[in-house]
Amino acid sequence: MDIRQLQYMMVLAETLHFGRAAQRMHISQPSFSQQIARLEKQVGAQLFDRSANRVALTPAGEAFLPRAQEILSQMADASAEARMLQAAGQQQLRIGLFFDGAGELTPLIVSAFRKAMPDVQLSFQELSMVDQVEALVSEQVDVAFIRSPAEDPRVKLQELYAQPRVVGLSSQHRLASLDRISPSDLVDEAFVVAAPEAPPQWRSYWSCDDVRGEPSRVAASMRNVAECVQAIAYQGAVDTVPSSATRFLQFPGVVYRPLVDATYSPVAVALRAGERRAHVGAFRRIAQQLATTSLSVVPDAVPLDEAPEGTPKVA
Repeated sequence: MDIRQLQYMMVLAETLHFGRAAQRMHISQPSFSQQIARLEKQVGAQLFDRSANRVALTPAGEAFLPRAQEILSQMADASAEARMLQAAGQQQLRIGLFFDGAGELTPLIVSAFRKAMPDVQLSFQELSMVDQVEALVSEQVDVAFIRSPAEDPRVKLQELYAQPRVVGLSSQHRLASLDRISPSDLVDEAFVVAAPEAPPQWRSYWSCDDVRGEPSRVAASMRNVAECVQAIAYQGAVDTVPSSATRFLQFPGVVYRPLVDATYSPVAVALRAGERRAHVGAFRRIAQQLATTSLSVVPDAVPLDEAPEGTPKVA
């Protein structure tokens, strides 16, 4: 059954005149009459009583008319809803967050963006060590707070800040008695490393391979920070993590010690390369501005150009 045929019926029921109804629908009268006849054939009943002097609804037509009106109304509502959802989708910002996002800056950035663009709908997705870039590239999220190193030509990074790393280890570990730990202290330790699907430079950076000159011994692999602290607590593994872990990643049996003489961990906001939507660009600019004016809310954070030499750069 064609929706247009239902529309033709509605107009004919209103005008009760084939000529005027056809004119209103901008088709010829013979074509209009054919469409009404086809509708009656599909329904299986005569809907209009035709005579030389008058056109009238039959009892079947009177019964069918309100159903036709309901169908057309539902179609109109569905179309309006689809258009609304499409418009909302164009003004939606899906934000990906790895670990603590941008730390204490995150709620400030989100609040400032809501104030600047109140009509944009926000949603949030937790990212893992494996998908913090892939979720952006595959369009699962529109913008992401990520940790470098994360070089990838498919994304554009805007640096926010860098912060020291700390060593996470079991409270029973032999190094837990130290006030601070250097990379050389970790040369013989077994690390929790990112799952094989993670970028190689990511695995290498967090397990201090640059100091060792070769890949670390592996005690366990992980996809997210929860698996990381579990392996530290229960398997005796060690790992380096951002200093914000001391605030956001407390876990029974796990302690943190400062990692000295080591590079810092950069935090960046990432967009897909070539991204041109205004609201996505606005989010990046707001994040950059607050990282400049309000960085003091993040303990230990420094601008990237003040981080120790060798700290991964944000391209």
